[in-house]
Amino acid sequence: MSHTYQRVSEHENDDPPSYEATPKAWFNQPSVFWLLPVFLLFNLAMGATSMPRMNVITSLICRNILTKEMAAEPQDGAMLQPRHGGGMSGGSANMSAAAGNHSASAIIIGDYNPICAMKEVESATAMFNLWGNLIAGVIAAVATPFWGKLSDHFGRVKPLAAATTVMLFSEAVMVLVAKFPDALPLGWVYLTFVLEGMSGSFILIMALASSYAADCTRSEDRNVALGWFHGSMFFGMAAGPAFGGFLGMSGGKSNPMLVFYTGLAMRAFGILFLIMVPESLQLNIADRRPLRVQVLDYLREHSRGSWADKLKRVNPIRLLRILSPANAHVDKSTQRNVLALASINTILFGAMMGAMNVMMLYSEFRFGWGNKESGIFLSTVNVFRTLATVVVLPLVIMLSRRFSGSKRPSFKHAHTSNSKDDTVSHIDSLDIFLLRISILSDTIGYIGYAISPTGALFTLSGAIASLGAIGLATSEASMTKLLPASQTGELLGALGLLQALARIIAPTVAGLTYSWTTESMPQIVFWGIAFCFAVAGLLTAVLKAGKAGSHVKGEEDGEIMVPLQADKQYDGPE
Repeated sequence: MSHTYQRVSEHENDDPPSYEATPKAWFNQPSVFWLLPVFLLFNLAMGATSMPRMNVITSLICRNILTKEMAAEPQDGAMLQPRHGGGMSGGSANMSAAAGNHSASAIIIGDYNPICAMKEVESATAMFNLWGNLIAGVIAAVATPFWGKLSDHFGRVKPLAAATTVMLFSEAVMVLVAKFPDALPLGWVYLTFVLEGMSGSFILIMALASSYAADCTRSEDRNVALGWFHGSMFFGMAAGPAFGGFLGMSGGKSNPMLVFYTGLAMRAFGILFLIMVPESLQLNIADRRPLRVQVLDYLREHSRGSWADKLKRVNPIRLLRILSPANAHVDKSTQRNVLALASINTILFGAMMGAMNVMMLYSEFRFGWGNKESGIFLSTVNVFRTLATVVVLPLVIMLSRRFSGSKRPSFKHAHTSNSKDDTVSHIDSLDIFLLRISILSDTIGYIGYAISPTGALFTLSGAIASLGAIGLATSEASMTKLLPASQTGELLGALGLLQALARIIAPTVAGLTYSWTTESMPQIVFWGIAFCFAVAGLLTAVLKAGKAGSHVKGEEDGEIMVPLQADKQYDGPE
């Protein structure tokens, strides 16, 4: 007869979350299926408003430039010309001064305006977005680890609701700027970037969703669960713009504000729905204080000490220590696995972010693509990414279990087993295999980008590279297997910090590389990204697989072990 024991250490009461033993009704039990609809709704809203959001910035900048040009025109008679003709014939003699004088007032804020297709507007828009994304990225890099650590103290759902509420405010500011451009100048758009950074952006939303999934799934099923969340993100990127375009033209004429209003409603509904989502990290039910009081006490406790101590606490780099867990209960192989997986995930994420804008510029330059062809390419790639994470990944795992003859796994994580120190402590050989296959497909795909002579082969390369999306889900799922549930939020928050830095650095490096090599060898940026994938592939050699099972070092370490509650059922070996 086997017994299940729970560790009782001398620092037991220092751990923020504790776990309930009272059985719950099915509608109060946490499940990824509670959070998936909300997550999909958020991603659809983000995808739907992405293009109108960009058009708001472009149209406001265009409006300012044309207004200044109109004021300077009587002195020098100069006239800005559209790039590639825009919506008018470039350099046409029919473009009269009267038409130019009315051009600024004719701009529709938030819509595509052909008159704004000028190099001056594009240059100013690119610079504005560069600074805006830099602001959002830096703030997100600082905020994400703290949001993740808070989720280990107050659960996953409350920080997720708070972060998405901040994102809702960011979108609301953008709507106000678009609705009242005369009262709210362009500078107010920077506030949206600040709020986006404070919310942790989509990186934090993914980290908290992954933490939730890690809490309420078995380790063997975690790849599939995180794959669903990644798949919903890619589906939002694929279907969101089309959904937004359909809404914008639903009345027979362009109405970009309707897209914004719908996006706000979708986000607000998702936040309200989060109220009904059961918490995955079961907190101490004895603490009946209001959440506001708990948060204030937490902040008061962590604000003690000298200014030097306070600066150490707010240093996000200090929170990266979770990626090198050095203590008596974590062996060297686990430390190497965590560091290697974090490095691999950051490389994969950075490569995806860095290549995004370069692909559009390269395809326009190499194949003469316009907005339509670029939109088809992006939708195709993201649809294949969705299929890779939602269909291919679960299918591979199912077939692997069937051929290996493995039974239903007995290990369950966090709240399911009620053991706060349960951890796999090893990753599966299947995890390493999935990582290597995804990295290989990414490498082949980006080499294909570099050597493709036609747009069709370029798109085919994107379909091949889409299998690399499996690597992001697998690396994150593998990391959550290595540490206790009470550290999952902090772990993925630290990973979010690395991803936020990659979001800043990778596009900058890729963009500069492409701009320096456009005339000589523009495809070299894809060779460089393929080389980065090769480095990630080499890092998989560091990973060490082992048997899945609870990692408890209590008896040999002399710790006191007590049985878990006798009235609570636990899954044992079949």
